[in-house]
Amino acid sequence: MNLAAGVGFLLAAMYVTSGLWKDGSRALVSENIADQVFFQFVLRHGLDVLTGDAVPFFTMQMNAPHGVNLMANTVVLGLGIPLAPVTAIWGPQISFAVLLVLGLAGTAAAWYWFLRRHVTTSAAAAAAGAALCGFGPGMISQANAHPNWTAQFLVPFLVHQALRMGEPGRWLRNGVVLGLLVVAQAFVNEEVLLYTALACAVFLAAYAVVTWPAQRASIRPVLATAGVTALVGGALLAYPLWSQFFGPQSFRGLPPGASAYGADLASFAAFPRLSLGGNVDAVRLLAPNAAEENTFLGWPLLAVLALAVAGWLWQRALVRALLATGAVFALFAMGKQVFAGGERTALPGLWRPLGQLPLLESVVPVRFGLVLLPVAGALLALAIEAVGRLPRRSAGELPVRRLAYALVVLALVPLLPLPLLTHRGMPVPRFITEGTWRAYVPAGRTLVTVPVTSNKHSDGMHWWAQAGADYAFPGGYFIGPGREPGTAVFGPPPRPTDLLLAAVAEGAKAPRVTARMRDGLIADLRFWRAGALVLSDREPRADVLRKLVDDLMDTDGVRTGGVTVWDVGPLVAPSS
Repeated sequence: MNLAAGVGFLLAAMYVTSGLWKDGSRALVSENIADQVFFQFVLRHGLDVLTGDAVPFFTMQMNAPHGVNLMANTVVLGLGIPLAPVTAIWGPQISFAVLLVLGLAGTAAAWYWFLRRHVTTSAAAAAAGAALCGFGPGMISQANAHPNWTAQFLVPFLVHQALRMGEPGRWLRNGVVLGLLVVAQAFVNEEVLLYTALACAVFLAAYAVVTWPAQRASIRPVLATAGVTALVGGALLAYPLWSQFFGPQSFRGLPPGASAYGADLASFAAFPRLSLGGNVDAVRLLAPNAAEENTFLGWPLLAVLALAVAGWLWQRALVRALLATGAVFALFAMGKQVFAGGERTALPGLWRPLGQLPLLESVVPVRFGLVLLPVAGALLALAIEAVGRLPRRSAGELPVRRLAYALVVLALVPLLPLPLLTHRGMPVPRFITEGTWRAYVPAGRTLVTVPVTSNKHSDGMHWWAQAGADYAFPGGYFIGPGREPGTAVFGPPPRPTDLLLAAVAEGAKAPRVTARMRDGLIADLRFWRAGALVLSDREPRADVLRKLVDDLMDTDGVRTGGVTVWDVGPLVAPSS
């Protein structure tokens, strides 16, 4: 059964990501292109770190001339470096697809191991629970270009080691192992590590309460193990964490809006859009976006689990601790203000008093809902195991066990995942792939895309990652410090040329060029240390943008290799 479960998980992951394989290196996740391009960038960065061409936690290639603090931006070196050979041979898009497959399948396989070891002796029950953990609604939602969130294969081992903290006489060994796992997870996703630590703390506290005083003897080894874990993890993560919180381009908190993402009360009983029972229109108001449907469990599954708990499982201490953990994290997931059916209620969220604390200020509350999947997976495994103990038939000759199994299946069918929505993106221009850009961008200068690279216009990042080019570019999609101390924003604070080119690219009428606008362009080009302005021929409003830049530059650009390029070296040189 172990092999069959693993193969099944792998095939399921290939099915979910099938669109990424169909279109290969040009496949894009339709719901979240910006994050996909960001992860292509950091996967390419991981290759450069391995070959010695980049430092691990910072890059000057993006957001020139200031650079980007990658340690504070999910650099995923724990994934990018192992996948570097794939990136080197096939490119970062294939690495991205491989990472999604291994993340989904590996997470399910790891939870299968955990459930067999700690929760149930039934292989079938463990497989069903693990499938929910690895392919449940929140995980499929996060598969929309959040591979750092689908790669949770270390989490079951972290939980396993947390459960062993109370073993007498093994505090040193257990503390070292747990500390090393903490370090490994920190280089995959620190936020997942934080949620896992909080979930383990809540579960262990709840379990201790319902089994006290039997747990009294565990207090000392738990504290000793925690101390060793803190020493090991703290020593190995000291410099990376210093870089993240105090290094160049560090920041505090989240950009406006992200910290307010919370789960709608109605979402817990709803079906996610990428499921058999999903309906885009029905759930549009219940989640911040398609990549954050973390609490969509569906009313049939909730009903079956409630029935199983009430009928068979309530007396078990494990079940009561799981329910307490699930309840706490469901409340956390609703954020600072409770919404129901898309409407704001008068109820404050449990997260409101906690969201301003250090570290917790950087948390996106709706993601707490992902903790519900392991809780539901464990309860589902216990429910299926309990069904297996039912008599085959009742006194009235009803097939009780078959009916119960059918009820479980019917509850899960609407949650069966659908493939990610993908489409075929544009190829990287020959101007980049053939290296023509080098004639326009000498050392110390940057390549400025039109419009300037951002979350909505990602050419600069996409070309850099896909082609393996080594130019630097202004702008980008990342989180960095805002204009005011202690604030964070997506991308750099915009400059006048940023705003002008973005507005025209997004449909605004091109203005009449003035001397002031030309002076602003020159000032921005000098700030960016630009070597060239580059406009893709495939940009939707390329003709309008080309004429605008021609007027701003007072000279026509050169059409070559699928782009229009303006040599700005003479404009920048006087202040170089």
